[in-house]
Amino acid sequence: MSEQPVLIHVQNFEGPLDLLLHLIKSSSIDIYDIPIVSITDQYMTALRQMQDHQLDVAGDYFVMAATLMKMKAKLLLPADETPADEEDEPSLEEMQDDLVKRLVKYQRYKQAAGWFKQQAAARQKFYTRPEMAVPAGVKLGKLAPGLTVTNLRRVLAELTQRKRQPELPMRLIRDEQYTVKGQIHTLRFKLSKVRVAVPFGQLFDQKPNKEELVTTFLALLEMTKQHEVAVDQPSRVMPITVKPAKLGEEE
Repeated sequence: MSEQPVLIHVQNFEGPLDLLLHLIKSSSIDIYDIPIVSITDQYMTALRQMQDHQLDVAGDYFVMAATLMKMKAKLLLPADETPADEEDEPSLEEMQDDLVKRLVKYQRYKQAAGWFKQQAAARQKFYTRPEMAVPAGVKLGKLAPGLTVTNLRRVLAELTQRKRQPELPMRLIRDEQYTVKGQIHTLRFKLSKVRVAVPFGQLFDQKPNKEELVTTFLALLEMTKQHEVAVDQPSRVMPITVKPAKLGEEE
């Protein structure tokens, strides 16, 4: 079976390293383990397509092509058939190491350039107000001799690095919902509607909160102190009852 031709989308590359890096990424090749024969064929195909599209191909592309062709020849030719005039030239391993270093370095610069391009695009979304003139009559302060803006920045940086003091726990303080005076009026109203002793638990709502419990209990103690109500428990098994003191006198 004949191999399928490599389809390369011709575009404007920034140089031979950019083209070579594009071929490596497109073929999912490890940059530290480049198959010289395959990448050389792809590179030469890309050059022919660029020329077919009448693109201006710089000489650097052909220098890289010659380098790749030489590496391919060193790989394919037996070691004992190496021309005598090439014995002093770098070995295949040395040429591969040099190519990898150049590609890795170029890739880092390209990534950094992409990052700066993103930052520049983001900065275009902001509008910087021009510096305002100093109002008339305002005197500009001067730094003391020996003090510079750098010193001030250093002090500011030291302050920002200090550990902030832990904030004290905050609690929302609300107005009193229940008062002793108000609960006294509530108890008077509830007891005025009955003619018998009321179980202590019925003086509260079905689901009273802590504030209502405490306030109502204090109100009941105050009413007992003032002889307005009488608190009784006929036996230990019976519930505590509350009744108006006048009702006890009538009985």
